Amino acid sequence: MARIKSAAPLLALLGAAQAAAENVAGTFKIIGDAGVGAMLTVQATPNTVFIVDKAENNVLHIGGHPAWATAFDLRTNTIRPMDVATNTFCAAGVILGDGTIINAGGDVSEHKMDNVNATLVDGRRRIRLLSPCDDGTCQWRDYPDMVMNSDRWYPTLEILEDGSSIIMGGSINGAYVNPLDNPTYEYYPWRGADRKMAFLERTYPLNLYPLAWLLPDGRLFVQADYKAINFDHVNNVEQVLPDIPHSFRVYPASAAHWLTPLTAANNYTHTVNFCGGVSLTKDQLVDSHEGPPKLDVLRIPADKSCTSLNPLDAKPVWNDFDPLPEGRIMGSTIILPDLTILVINGARMGTAGYGVRGEASWMTAGSSYADDPTLTPVIYDPKRPKGKRWSSEGLSASTIPRMYHSTAILLHDGSIFVSGSNPNADVIPLENKYGTEYRVERFYPPYFKASRRPQPKGLPDSLSYGGKPFSIELSKEDLFGDAKNIPSIMVNYIRPGYSTHAINFGQRAIQLKWSHKLLDNGGVKLFVQQLPTPKIFAPGPALLYVVVAGIPSEGKFVMAGNGQIGQQTVIPLVDVNDFGSPPPSGQSKPVTNPGGDSNAGGSPGGGSSSGTGDGPAGSGSGDDNKSAAFSIRATSPGTLAAVGLVILSSLTLF
Repeated sequence: MARIKSAAPLLALLGAAQAAAENVAGTFKIIGDAGVGAMLTVQATPNTVFIVDKAENNVLHIGGHPAWATAFDLRTNTIRPMDVATNTFCAAGVILGDGTIINAGGDVSEHKMDNVNATLVDGRRRIRLLSPCDDGTCQWRDYPDMVMNSDRWYPTLEILEDGSSIIMGGSINGAYVNPLDNPTYEYYPWRGADRKMAFLERTYPLNLYPLAWLLPDGRLFVQADYKAINFDHVNNVEQVLPDIPHSFRVYPASAAHWLTPLTAANNYTHTVNFCGGVSLTKDQLVDSHEGPPKLDVLRIPADKSCTSLNPLDAKPVWNDFDPLPEGRIMGSTIILPDLTILVINGARMGTAGYGVRGEASWMTAGSSYADDPTLTPVIYDPKRPKGKRWSSEGLSASTIPRMYHSTAILLHDGSIFVSGSNPNADVIPLENKYGTEYRVERFYPPYFKASRRPQPKGLPDSLSYGGKPFSIELSKEDLFGDAKNIPSIMVNYIRPGYSTHAINFGQRAIQLKWSHKLLDNGGVKLFVQQLPTPKIFAPGPALLYVVVAGIPSEGKFVMAGNGQIGQQTVIPLVDVNDFGSPPPSGQSKPVTNPGGDSNAGGSPGGGSSSGTGDGPAGSGSGDDNKSAAFSIRATSPGTLAAVGLVILSSLTLF
């Protein structure tokens, strides 16, 4: 992983303090220009967001052709053009276990790479790699010999427990729904030929960007069409799960979705959550392989329903929870540092996708298949009473529609980088109803109201799988002058993911258990538990936050595992209570199932406002919790081996 300069977090802290002084909480602020359409965005170093567009005729040029990628410097709000050799249209990506960013797949394009050659810029099989940096020197590596086994447009990537990536599904070429299926999967780094995946064959043609999460038994939860499975990709074995209720969730419905933040208190129960989408069926969409949809999708309202599933329960059941305040498609879901859930961007009517302007009589929104943008974000807070957990109170509306090909990612200071939106085949002026959007915004969640942020000392450079706790210190000022705030402390580790098409590939969060010792100066020393297993939180860089009374510190990029792609060894977790006292009594207990009883289940956004909670929570479905049983076994001394730690380049927050 690239060296992180020690001054960067201090600069970010000053920026956060300035934001607080300006009272920006709940607002959007336009901060610059992306230079290209922000179809994919990712941050893996403190000061730079990497933006990738599809091949189109942007004004910004590099290497004799329009630029299709930039690096956005968060310190200066300026851009650096980056060269990408092939068309990344509807590609996907993750951050690998060694910190490398991978971008895979794409489509063909008629754009010339230079003023002489008219070669098709075919990105369908291409793999592109970037070693992220903050010094302006890194470049995308997009070489002819870096290819997948087969063509993939709209593939899915997920990080595996060894820091590699599975690459799943996609289409051989583009259309509104899958016109020519590629129902296979492969890996990066390469592990051999493509393998057939029966689930993708069953869900064709509504299987573009299937939604997938790594589970703590090494399988993957996968959802497409209205169907879902637990997938043993090693042995190519599927466990069929109940169909998802109410609504179609994957592209082009593009529902909001997330994995409940994991905690020791909920035994790292993996709860998948879906909100929104559209109530369309395969029969209504199947005739739309070529050209625009046959039905007038602009008259189809987005769905409001929310539902969740614990896929490792003995008898998995979908459980409904608080619906969205309004229907929404293409809403990007962000796990915030305080473990509330932000849904931002999107539209109330239609679906994702675009066509040829005027190709159908119902196309009254230009080329866009969506209309009526949702400009006001909404936040899910599991600590609120049922029926009141979604709220936009105190949140302002953006002035910029963010629909198809828009993105949003969490930044290390806790703000949200919001960019993109281009429901057109090429660059279209903003004078059109929905043109090509280059403006970049920052959205500041409610915790930016704080005049001061916690400033923890001693945040590590890496986390191991098992082993002794690490220690950090909070001053009396970090506790806002009141020791009664100690029960509210959370130490949260969040991978923001790689954002595209209302998906943040690889996004997940874990709340780390802690004990404490009071200090003579009125502060507190925390002893924080290491990560449990790489199947619960895969290797690679993620952001470490300390939250006090709902106010997060600056996040620090910290490496999970040994900084390499390969098997990650683990040792038994050492109980933090051997080093300090458990969190004070009176802290709230976490819940883990939004559809179940709030006293015995979980909730998206999960976990409590406390450090650890108070013992295991049930699944909320009334069944044995298979995932809980697994996590207990997985961390037992008899099943864990030795771990090697990697020490990254020094990074001092303050």
